[in-house]
Amino acid sequence: MEPLVWRAGSTARIAAALWCAVFVVSTVPPAGGSLADPSAGGLVAAAWTSLVAGWVACRLALWRITADGDGIRFNRMWSTAVMPWSAISHAEARRDGFLEFVGPAGEPMGGLFRPPWLSRLLGRPDDAGEAADTLTALALHPWLRPSVRVGRTLTDTPYARWAVPLGILLCIARDLVHR
Repeated sequence: MEPLVWRAGSTARIAAALWCAVFVVSTVPPAGGSLADPSAGGLVAAAWTSLVAGWVACRLALWRITADGDGIRFNRMWSTAVMPWSAISHAEARRDGFLEFVGPAGEPMGGLFRPPWLSRLLGRPDDAGEAADTLTALALHPWLRPSVRVGRTLTDTPYARWAVPLGILLCIARDLVHR
């Protein structure tokens, strides 16, 4: 059985692009945060807000959860989290669309599904609930788990790989728009 993968769809990618456009148009660089009149503090503030906006866009558009024979993998800012099946008692779909993995210390979250209340409002299936049910069944019943280990093509990449260049691009674009 092949690894199971849940990931952001085209709607999430469009939302991330809109997020970036709104950020560039609606935020003004702080005093000294412009490349035309730079100051150290202003540039740090401008770069920091742009990096946070880039991280939010990556969180929306690039999330992926992969379940394979070893456990569950999902991306974080600087690394890919790998949770073995033995550490997970079950998965829960939260009201905000995240999946929460119950059992490990800190109960990490992964994914960013459409919130269940929005799914009901739109008359769409509850993807978060279905993914949580599937992952819970896999955690409780070892014979249901995919036997294949994840290859390089399905390995998640940390958000920093994309968020840092995107943040720099957003900082420059915001500076150019507000000149």
